[in-house]
Amino acid sequence: MLSRNAVPISKASDVKLKSLNYRYPTRATTLDAELEQIAIAVSKGYDRLRLQPLQNEWLSIVGYGPTLNETWEQITHPCITTSGAHDFLVERGFIPDYHAQCDGRDHQARFLDNPQDTTYLMASICTPAIWERLEGKKVLLWHNCNGQHVVDWIGENDDGGLLVAGGSNIGLTAIHLGGILGFRKFKIFGFDGNYRGETRHAGKHYDPLPQKRITRGRWTTSPQMSNACDEFLDLAKNKNLDFHVFGTSLLTDLIDAVL
Repeated sequence: MLSRNAVPISKASDVKLKSLNYRYPTRATTLDAELEQIAIAVSKGYDRLRLQPLQNEWLSIVGYGPTLNETWEQITHPCITTSGAHDFLVERGFIPDYHAQCDGRDHQARFLDNPQDTTYLMASICTPAIWERLEGKKVLLWHNCNGQHVVDWIGENDDGGLLVAGGSNIGLTAIHLGGILGFRKFKIFGFDGNYRGETRHAGKHYDPLPQKRITRGRWTTSPQMSNACDEFLDLAKNKNLDFHVFGTSLLTDLIDAVL
């Protein structure tokens, strides 16, 4: 079992969730239902995500914020897509090298209407409907640190599985997945942290729960998106990592002001 910084963990009790800096883990339904979904994923026998050697190459991490509409043509391979960015790019003839998801809710399966010859970096907590859509595709499984119940289950049932505590959304987590793949330099697309008009996405989105709106600087945002920006700023202070963030957004305003 590994922590967010890939430090070996001898037992589940060594994982201290209170030390993590994210505030909004996404609940699928109930804790028991999440564990049932994890058990189903593990039973599929997928290959596991493993630590890879370091490499001196840029990795594009593609979120689904509104600026993706203006910046997607600047995306370079290799890349990891998240959320609706997968089908967004596929519709434009760009096939992602990797795609990542870590949200256990059922609507998440709808982000994969067009599976490709892509490596799918999927959290075990994903809805079982995901596995139907990825039948015959290359899947690498890992565990999302979504709560102590997940940590305890892994310790009892899948000791040796990779546990990733990357942040409160899949975009932040994808950066950590990129680190596991050996990357330390990241081009960031669609990490906006704000609404544009009535939407916070580059296109159609299926999240059934609206978010409360707040104001931060010149932007309309939500507590979840605002917090995710703070998490990114905390991560970007790591001197061993390089970031190039594309687009104009709340996140880039905060980067200019803080970093």
